[in-house]
Amino acid sequence: IPEGRQIRRAFRNIRRTIPEISSVLILFLLVIFLFSMMFYKLFKDKGMTKVEGTPYFQNFFDSYWDLYVLVTTANSPDIMMPAYDQYAFYSIFFIVFEVVCVYIFMSIFLAVVYNNYRKN
Repeated sequence: IPEGRQIRRAFRNIRRTIPEISSVLILFLLVIFLFSMMFYKLFKDKGMTKVEGTPYFQNFFDSYWDLYVLVTTANSPDIMMPAYDQYAFYSIFFIVFEVVCVYIFMSIFLAVVYNNYRKN
């Protein structure tokens, strides 16, 4: 089966690529960690709630998960709106986060993955 060889070769390339991209992935997760610490400290005692009614940045792990999902832009305006409703200046923090993570880190991560995959 010729497709089987191609699939094995693709998985072998992926397996060789993973150690080389781990440093960029760790750096990306560390940046999300630092932003989530900042957002948690900034918004934990403000008494805000999300659109669905749950507390806003209630603990560190919720804030990390919310910002991780924000990188995928799945909850893009929803996560920012409670802070924006209280004080419009808070939207600058979310805009900076999205620019740094979505536009800069995702581009770097994609380039590193592509170059390493092509090399292997």
